[in-house]
Amino acid sequence: MNTKYIYKVLLLTFAIALTSCSDEFLDKQPGDAISSGTFWKTEGDAQMALTGVYSNLQTNFYSTLTLSKWNGGPSIQQGWDELTDNMYGARDNGFRDILRGILNPDGDSKRAIKALYGVSYVGINGCNEFLDKVDNVSASESLINQWKGEALFIRSYFYYYLATTYGDVPLRLEASTVENQHTAKSTQEEIFAQILTDLDTAIGFLPSGAYNGHVKKEAALALKAKVLLYTKDYPNAAIAAKAVIDGGMHSLSAKYDDLFLEASQDDNEEIIFSVKLTDTPGESALWSSQIMIGFWGNMHPTTDLVNTYECIDGLPITSSPLYDPANPMNNRDPRLSATVYQGDWNPLVEIKSVTGFTFIKGINPTVISTLTQPLNDGTDFVHLRYADVLLMYAEAKIEAGDIDQSVLDAINMVRARAYQVDYTDVANYPSVTSMDQTTLRNKVRNERRVEFVLENSRYFDLKRWGLAEQILNGFDGDPVSERVFLPKHYKWPLPQDALNKNPELEQNPDYIN
Repeated sequence: MNTKYIYKVLLLTFAIALTSCSDEFLDKQPGDAISSGTFWKTEGDAQMALTGVYSNLQTNFYSTLTLSKWNGGPSIQQGWDELTDNMYGARDNGFRDILRGILNPDGDSKRAIKALYGVSYVGINGCNEFLDKVDNVSASESLINQWKGEALFIRSYFYYYLATTYGDVPLRLEASTVENQHTAKSTQEEIFAQILTDLDTAIGFLPSGAYNGHVKKEAALALKAKVLLYTKDYPNAAIAAKAVIDGGMHSLSAKYDDLFLEASQDDNEEIIFSVKLTDTPGESALWSSQIMIGFWGNMHPTTDLVNTYECIDGLPITSSPLYDPANPMNNRDPRLSATVYQGDWNPLVEIKSVTGFTFIKGINPTVISTLTQPLNDGTDFVHLRYADVLLMYAEAKIEAGDIDQSVLDAINMVRARAYQVDYTDVANYPSVTSMDQTTLRNKVRNERRVEFVLENSRYFDLKRWGLAEQILNGFDGDPVSERVFLPKHYKWPLPQDALNKNPELEQNPDYIN
């Protein structure tokens, strides 16, 4: 049965349950609508509850859907790039204070510092409640374990965001009750350790397979690789990524563009995990990225991003004889024209680009040709894909000093796909051949930048590389806002309202007045 149809039927059931999760998420136990003695009996009950667990990802910061009050502003997933050198915000998308170095614990629900914390713990509590109750269901042990694996992965994903933004946060592994609602912080290292423990359990429970809307083993392995890269455990990161590669369940999509268009996302062999949207009328139209980017003009590329794409000879624009400043889109890596448009492709856009470039990645060609705002938008937000696994594998091997032909192959597969050729066809794309560690480190970092624009990679990459202060502090490519990134900004402050409700919680040290 079509995955989007299943979600369309079941998400409506859970809309009421989700919106009941108020901002007192540390004081009340959400999900009362599915906690009665008549529930948690059958496989159907478990499937419905699991759909609720998934639907908690359909919020801003993780997607574009607006089902709960935590989505009080337009801080959609793509907006994370506003915090980087890839994008500038023509309007405040919920991140502007942070990029200006004003990390305010008292911000309102539309601001990233409060809202990300809120949506994440609502999602975590949904996972915890599911894990607490699912053993009551009459089903086989293997099926129950599979469901647990899915919930453990999703909980791990929420905690990954919390650990990589706030650093030290409460570790909650049981559903919220009056008795356990006050929890002290755990360290970032402890959060990462729990994530890895949960992912190992999930890997043992989950089946391998192509992504069909339900988490598979490959997603848990890919997230494990990502966490291990963040913690600089490079040998084990390479092992986790290699397990996905060797599993053979995923490959690169033939066309880069297809990954970000609704019509070609279902059964796409590259997608390992995405947040599914259902194309229900009005579901995401209010905050659809196609509207925010294409019609409101909220976000535009920086010139610095455009200049990052190599020419087709594999050289940067500063040294390639193929680069023509009068025609900057010519003779460039094909991912540039798949991501960026020179000028305003929509002459009706509310805020025109100052840099002279606009985003086109993820915009439906019909929307471009008709200049009609989509009332429905079922475009899924892709969180994990095979290109990421290949580049994580290459990076882990490079940083571990274990450079061999497999590293070059992984990088070149991603580069060649942009040209729609096989990576062995070196005459028709600029392959990477150097075995030098510094050269390869720079190559893979640039690959990640141009490959994952608008996919919430750059901010977290810069932080884990320790380059955020160097690149973002004083960045002069934003025509709207001054950029400030200080050492303390590697970790955000905890929201003040969470501190007020939880006497065991202490503010991160750099934000104590």
